[in-house]
Amino acid sequence: MINFLLIVLLVATQVLGDIWLSRGMKVFGEVTSYHPDALWQLAGYLFTSPWIGLGVVTLTISMLIYLVSLTRLDMSFVLPMHAFSYVLNALMAWLILKEPVSLARWLAAIFISLGVFIVGWSKRIDDRKAQLQPDADPNMKSSWMLLLPLSFYWPKMWLGVLVLVLADCTADILVARGVKKIGKFSARSLTSILCWLKSVFVNPGVLIGVASYTVSFLMFISLLSWADISLVRPATGLGYIINLCGAHFILKEHISPGRLAGIIVIGWGVGIISLTG
Repeated sequence: MINFLLIVLLVATQVLGDIWLSRGMKVFGEVTSYHPDALWQLAGYLFTSPWIGLGVVTLTISMLIYLVSLTRLDMSFVLPMHAFSYVLNALMAWLILKEPVSLARWLAAIFISLGVFIVGWSKRIDDRKAQLQPDADPNMKSSWMLLLPLSFYWPKMWLGVLVLVLADCTADILVARGVKKIGKFSARSLTSILCWLKSVFVNPGVLIGVASYTVSFLMFISLLSWADISLVRPATGLGYIINLCGAHFILKEHISPGRLAGIIVIGWGVGIISLTG
């Protein structure tokens, strides 16, 4: 029940944070230059916009929930479940931001939802197998290779997505490895929570990961000024293949066939977004 609640809160805070940031960048307009003067103007807006401030606070809460989730669950499970935020992003962008969401994007949302369902169902099956075979070593099981059905050209928007994905995946893997070394979150008082957070943010891997998240965030802000959130957020799902490899080869997580199938279906949804974007 706690794990389910963590996933729900993670998705909700991610979606709300994205919506507030998107609304703030629609007020600012398109980022067209990275000249120091233009960056200074952008920084001034980011620090004074209430929408951007609300988005940053909400995403900070989402980040903390994500860290706690990684202490209880595999990254290769948390991130695909987190993909359901793409569906809610499309819905909230349509309802709140009045963005036009094409039939292709709704179709992509259906694929992503189906992929999330498969990943979640495979988690239940894996848990039952683990109960029946408690002594089995998951690291000894066979690995799978993943080929996502993605084919796209490289305009400015997609180059930005590539930078964001690489920075985001690097951060995800480093933060996940650092948090897993620290151990499971089990704080019950404010003092123990602060001690746990201190141990998290003095970990070298987490610190490098936070720096990578900063690069990812700045590129995400730029992307939101170039395109709708209902296009930008699903496009970032290109990073699943990198995270999948990182989860298996670096974090030594077992990628079951069911979980792999779910991620492939999510990849189809992202592919539709990329081809129609």
